[in-house]
Parts: sequence; C-alpha cells; structure tokens
Amino acid sequence: MRIFLLIVGIVLLASCVLSVLYAALNLYGYHHVLDGSNDLYRNLHNRATVFFIVSAVLLLLGVACLIIRAKI
Repeated sequence: MRIFLLIVGIVLLASCVLSVLYAALNLYGYHHVLDGSNDLYRNLHNRATVFFIVSAVLLLLGVACLIIRAKI
C-alpha cells in the first residue's frame, strides 16, 4: 500500500506540473496573440483558467497521497 500511494502521489504531482505548464502556455498565447478572433481569446483564457484549477486539485490529491503514505 505504501508503494502504491507513493507511485500515485508522484504521478499526480507530475500531472500537476504538466497542467501548470499547459495553462501557462495558454496564458502566454492569450497575452501575445496579436490578431486573433474573439473566440480564440476566450478559448485561451478559459483553458488557462481550467488547467490552473485542475493543477491545484492534482496538487492537493498528490500531497494527500504522500501524507497518508507517511502516516501508514
């Protein structure tokens, strides 16, 4: 059980990092696209917001797995 929680925690934290990077990429595109349509700007901003929230949830789950592993 300890090994399983360690693996799940590490996978969740790695997914969190990837989610933050994708959100930052969308936010960078939102601020640096010069001639996009309104739909493009809206989609970039919405994706950035959603992936920042997803990364926060993944971070909390990953830390919870590691804390539970430490207490077992």
